[in-house]
Amino acid sequence: MPMSWELLSPPVTILIPHRGESDYRQWRDWFLMGGLQMPPRTSYLETRGLSLTTQRTKLVQEALKGSAEYLFFLDDDVIGPPNLLTALLSYELPIACGLYWAKKRIEERGLAAWMKVHENEYTSIDPNQDGQLIQVDVTGLGCALIHRSIFEKISEPFFEWLPDGVSEDFYFFEKVSREMGIKPMIDMKLKCDHIGLFRLTGDGTFTTLEK
Repeated sequence: MPMSWELLSPPVTILIPHRGESDYRQWRDWFLMGGLQMPPRTSYLETRGLSLTTQRTKLVQEALKGSAEYLFFLDDDVIGPPNLLTALLSYELPIACGLYWAKKRIEERGLAAWMKVHENEYTSIDPNQDGQLIQVDVTGLGCALIHRSIFEKISEPFFEWLPDGVSEDFYFFEKVSREMGIKPMIDMKLKCDHIGLFRLTGDGTFTTLEK
């Protein structure tokens, strides 16, 4: 009997940078109680108490010491469908990401997937895209599956967030594009919720969470 793809899937390390000392209960329940399907040979690393840039760097450095073929950045305020990781792995792409809305004011709200318009100027992609896989210039690192070869080939630092510069995720994706000619691919059907004191669902609906 042929083995299922899940059993043959490559080793993955999930990288979770925590922004606070406590987790959102909904996220922790989802992550640990089977809300996210994790194929065999999936492990995870977590960090706390440091800047986001430092946490991402340390997580990558630690993961590269192991045998993981893919590194999956998952923020502690992003909740996705059960097949989020398995679907991204199935594409066998250098960078494949789920879709979520950026946490911004209503008048600035858009998907956390952008095309570059001018230097340091970006516009969110239209949520009503034709097709399932869309190439973008930059996206957030909230649910981003990245092949380890990316980190083995680009120059350091991997992440940087200067006072007057772009955020660490924009910095990373721009560096990968510049040095390797690779851009992230977004699965428009893998819609994730962006949670906090509110929930911003995969279709852009805004609701306040119960206390």
